[in-house]
Amino acid sequence: MNKLRLAVTAITLGTLLSSCSTFNKMAVGGAGDLIYTSGNGVLHESNFDVFKDGLPGNLILIEGLLAQSPKNMDLLATLNKGYAGYAFAVNETHMYEEEWAELKSEEGKKQALFNYTRSLNFGLRYLKEKGIELNDIISRMNEPQGIHLLLDKKMGDDKRDLEIVLFTAQSLAVLVNIQKDNMGLVSQLPAAKGMFDWVCLKDPSINYGTCDIFYGAYEAGRPQMLGGNPAKGKEIFLKAIAKHPHNWLIRTSYMQFYLIPQNDEEGFKEQMLAMKGFHDEFQKYYIYDQNPKNESAWTRESGMRFYQTLSLKRYELMNRFQKQFF
Repeated sequence: MNKLRLAVTAITLGTLLSSCSTFNKMAVGGAGDLIYTSGNGVLHESNFDVFKDGLPGNLILIEGLLAQSPKNMDLLATLNKGYAGYAFAVNETHMYEEEWAELKSEEGKKQALFNYTRSLNFGLRYLKEKGIELNDIISRMNEPQGIHLLLDKKMGDDKRDLEIVLFTAQSLAVLVNIQKDNMGLVSQLPAAKGMFDWVCLKDPSINYGTCDIFYGAYEAGRPQMLGGNPAKGKEIFLKAIAKHPHNWLIRTSYMQFYLIPQNDEEGFKEQMLAMKGFHDEFQKYYIYDQNPKNESAWTRESGMRFYQTLSLKRYELMNRFQKQFF
C-alpha cells in the first residue's frame, strides 16, 4: 500500500507541475507499469480498516492519471482490479452484515453495485483496446468454446490479460447475482462463466483459489432444477481448502455458499472452530506483547495476507449472527 501511495503521489505531483499534456502522457505512461505492479502490495495488508479507508483515495488518484492517458492499459487494469477488490472486500461484507442483521438499509448493496459497475467499465475499456466488445462475448456465450476462441485470438497469456478477464468476469457475475430479479441481466451469467473458464483453464491457481471459490459457489448456489450441483460445490470447496490451506477465505466462502444454505450446522461448527484458531493466532502475531512471536506456516504466505484478513472479518460477522443461520 505504501509503495502504491508513493508511486501515485510522485507521478501526480509531476503532472500537476507540468502544463504540457504531451509530457503528462509520457510521465503517466512511464509510471503505469510501476503503479500496476505496486498495486499488488495491497495483498500484503493485514489491517482491514487500513484497506477500507486507504484504497479509495488511491483509486481516485489513478483515475486522475488515466484522464491524462485514457488508453493506458496498466492503469485500466489497476482500476479494474482495484474497484472489484474493494467491492468484494468492503461493500459485499457490508452488504452481508445488513442482510444478516435484517436491516432496512441496503447501502452495502448499493455501493457494491456502483463499484462493480465501475470495475466492469474499466475492464470493458481494456478489452475494447484489444478489439473485444461486450456484445462479442455475449453473442458467443452459448456457443461451444465460443468465448474461449475469441479470447485466445485477442488476448495474451500474461498476468495482466488474465487478471483483466478474471476481474471483469467477477464484476459481471456479482452484478448478476445481486440483481436476480433482472432476468435480462441474469441471462448474461454464461458470459461471465465463459470468461472464468478461459482464465481458470490457463491458470487454475490464479490468486490462490479464486477459481475454486467461483466454481464452488456457482455449483452450490444454484438449485438443481437450474443446473446447480451442491454436492459438487462442496467437493470443489473441500479440495480447494486442502490445496490452499492458508487462504482462509475459501473456508468462509464454503460456509457462506454451501454450509449455511444446506443447513449443515455440524460442518459449519467445524469450520468456525478452525477459523477461531486462525483468528487467535493472527491476533497474537500482529498485536505487540512481551512474548516472542511464533512463526507459523501461514505467516510465510505474505502474498495472501489480505485474503486472510478479509476471511477473519467475514468470520467475525458469521460469529455474530450464527444463531440465526440454523
